[in-house]
Amino acid sequence: MADPRKTPLDRGRYPILERKVGRGGARPLVYLDSAATSLVSERVTEACAAFLRTSCANIHRGAHTLAEEATDAYEGAREQLARFFGVEDAARLVFTRGATESLNLAALGWADHRLHPGDVVAVAEDNHHANIVPWQMLAERRGVRIEWIPVSSAGLLDYGAWCRIAEARPRLVALCQQSNVLGAPQPHGLRIAREAQEIGALVALDGAQGAGHGPMAVDELPCDFYSCSAHKMGGLTGIGALMLSERAAAEMGPVYGGGGMISRVERGGFELAPMPAALEAGTPPIAAAVAWAAATSELEEAGLAAIATHTSRLVERARRGLAALPGVAVLGSGMPGPFTSLASFTVAGLHPHDVSQALDDAGVMVRAGHHCAQPLHRALGVRASLRASFAGYSTEEDVDALVDALSRALENAR
Repeated sequence: MADPRKTPLDRGRYPILERKVGRGGARPLVYLDSAATSLVSERVTEACAAFLRTSCANIHRGAHTLAEEATDAYEGAREQLARFFGVEDAARLVFTRGATESLNLAALGWADHRLHPGDVVAVAEDNHHANIVPWQMLAERRGVRIEWIPVSSAGLLDYGAWCRIAEARPRLVALCQQSNVLGAPQPHGLRIAREAQEIGALVALDGAQGAGHGPMAVDELPCDFYSCSAHKMGGLTGIGALMLSERAAAEMGPVYGGGGMISRVERGGFELAPMPAALEAGTPPIAAAVAWAAATSELEEAGLAAIATHTSRLVERARRGLAALPGVAVLGSGMPGPFTSLASFTVAGLHPHDVSQALDDAGVMVRAGHHCAQPLHRALGVRASLRASFAGYSTEEDVDALVDALSRALENAR
């Protein structure tokens, strides 16, 4: 019989999992909120601390030893991340503060310079707000027209609606690699992305819930802007990346002005530095980049395919267990899957926040709310939901603890 506590990522490297929480501080921590922020291993924190202890300095413009070491560490992290994500030219990987800033950077650095009043931007309804609001703000600034690719009550993108939108020749299409509510890729998602590029549109793909959950190569995806955040894949908060296609990299304009993004400044103007520096004004999060590189190395050593298999198995176990409870509805039941890392659900007659608090009393930590996906929740016919999400350190025992705690909460609510 398989060990229910066996995981691809060594739980012993996550001392936070030794905490006792819940009512009275007596319950083992069951952390099921990795889709919001994943836990950070000792290896990652040590990589960050080692940099700060030995090479803490600013990058690129110093001629002393520490500056050179810091520059090598920062650019070495970029090279590691480019290899991890399958981006052939590391100059097309731009460090940002996270996936949200990455998508705003695409809107401000490309769309503001390229789109005109009346141009169409197609936005999928299952997107996180970070891949919706920047395009709505663009519409206010530039007069572009937003066309929605709706989802059904089962959570499926309407391919027929996309075909009608495609006739208007959209200039940009905003999609997500995987919904942070439904937990599975859209059956027609990549098809829509490919067809969008075939008619000349650029594709902005939010990879926040896809990055780090399995093998991938961004350069092989039909997208021009790929966004992700380190803190959802074992890194620190405050850093992410925008990965660009060759076309997008050539067409991007600067967004922020200041140090680092210029090669020359005179009274009459300035000259941009080459990519990626042109989009990285100011002092970047150097130590966080080093930590992120360490996190991706740890994922690679654990095996991305093994992590994907493990978390998919946990999600399926969770979906079965939750669906068997009275009054519990698991979202996305009409999707074919595979469900990769999370399960969202509602409880009839109970507010998600109240259920979350009851689970927290039992030491089980899940997310409650609209998960920054209000249009999707409305399409699904609910205002909010609960979400349990898994990572390479999650266990079958975690899943069973969730189902058992929810079962007890339902009994107590009767």
